[in-house]
Amino acid sequence: MKFLPLSRLDIADHLVTPQEFFDIEGHSPALSLMMDFRQHRPRAISASTPALWASDLMETQQVDCKLVVDHQREFIGLLSRERLSEQNLIAAQTTLGIGRASLTAADLMLTRSAMPALDYEDLENATVADLVATLREAGEPYCLVRDSAHRQIRGLITVRELSTRLHQQVPLKSKTSVLTMLNTLDH
Repeated sequence: MKFLPLSRLDIADHLVTPQEFFDIEGHSPALSLMMDFRQHRPRAISASTPALWASDLMETQQVDCKLVVDHQREFIGLLSRERLSEQNLIAAQTTLGIGRASLTAADLMLTRSAMPALDYEDLENATVADLVATLREAGEPYCLVRDSAHRQIRGLITVRELSTRLHQQVPLKSKTSVLTMLNTLDH
């Protein structure tokens, strides 16, 4: 066994974040942008967490989204800052007929069945440019990564993180609503 030398930090030493580096480019492996749950504990909250508390927590932690889990710690949805917007809070209150303080993460989350997923094997052979093009075309700001061979939800990719790491905005195509499609057909 060997002992490693210990030292003290210098005043010039600072805490770094991945966003400070320009090591991700279009030809980089797509997996380099996945939050791998085998290496990082998923950012999760309970479905019964009060929505207003979840909003404050996400603001404090400076995170864009949290996975929502049930009482058995199984993934059931995703709660994002957008879903906690004032407009969505009012809509949920009206729909559910309950007070703002009674709204929970489960009331505002994007359900598991509504979330897009990419297969881990496909990402292994993809580049960041492939990933950006896929998410842009789909208009999806969040995407799960599924390891089909092991029946696991392996990771999460967010367009916000993509944009931050690439140091450029990744615009998404807007999704065409049914109403927009019907209006187009009428004209």
